[in-house]
Amino acid sequence: MKLVGLLVCFVAAVAAAPGRDHIELARGGRVVGGINALPNEFPSIVSLQRLILTASAHICGGTVIAPRWIMTAAHCITESPQGARFAIWAGAHNIATAEANRQAINVEMSIVHPDYLGGVNPSDIAVMRLVSYLNYNNFVQPALLPAQGDLATPGPATLAGWGSTSTGTTPSMPATLQKVNKPIIDYDTCEEANGGAGNSPLGPTNVCTGPLTGGISACSGDSGGPLYVIENGVQTQVGIVSWGWIPCGSIGRPSVYVGVASYRSWVDAQID
Repeated sequence: MKLVGLLVCFVAAVAAAPGRDHIELARGGRVVGGINALPNEFPSIVSLQRLILTASAHICGGTVIAPRWIMTAAHCITESPQGARFAIWAGAHNIATAEANRQAINVEMSIVHPDYLGGVNPSDIAVMRLVSYLNYNNFVQPALLPAQGDLATPGPATLAGWGSTSTGTTPSMPATLQKVNKPIIDYDTCEEANGGAGNSPLGPTNVCTGPLTGGISACSGDSGGPLYVIENGVQTQVGIVSWGWIPCGSIGRPSVYVGVASYRSWVDAQID
């Protein structure tokens, strides 16, 4: 695949060491261009934590899809050190505090989509089975997923995550869950913005968001997290944050997601 002049990044977290004691969290941060979410506004979102000894660090987002299953981006798993151990925090809002509503459960096993070839790839999707069941309540609920082939169309969407708020090359990680409204753009516009056919890792199963005017974007730490279409208060997860351009929020550059509707049958087969 031709990648001329392409500077793309996984939007997974950059953390030198795990745990709140080893990483400074910016209290005033935002998803690039976003605002603080409300507590339990997005009850399907989880923080994917990488475990080392007794510490942990947020590396990616994810979503609850069944009482014992989480959906995330494949690269959140494959780009972690071999043998890495993971946990999820469901019901979380401020990941710098010990919240009463947070459910922390270790991951038992991970399944990466067989078409994911590593690196930046359209099939950047995985599911994770937990060692025990989540307790559904007002703060923890499964995501509503589109049917197989029910592809996202251009229109308003909402991104949520704990990703970097920085528009530079140095991440600034927020403690509080962020949200931002973004427009889904059509595939041809996204392909052109990524340099034209064959000049980026973009594939037809991807979903893209603008705005191409810059200043609003997914960023480091948002990977694996949800892009929702919200209609009449119902949150349908149409995308999984996959990759974007550095610096985040660059003018003319979209954010790229795995289109959930293209992989719904595979997801269902794994959790069955």
